[in-house]
Amino acid sequence: MKKIKPISDETNALREKETDENLEKMAKKLTREWNKPQRVDKIPDLSFSKFEEKLKNKDQ
Repeated sequence: MKKIKPISDETNALREKETDENLEKMAKKLTREWNKPQRVDKIPDLSFSKFEEKLKNKDQ
């Protein structure tokens, strides 16, 4: 069974991890991830005719 820590211990642990250096690393990593072009393997067909076709198949 996991021991439940007091809230003050958790906030201290957060302060230890939330250093300026670590925040800067996280910001750089997120910036790289967000600036990557999104991978679009397959563009979905959102036309009404395709929707209508799926609707008909569903009813059958």
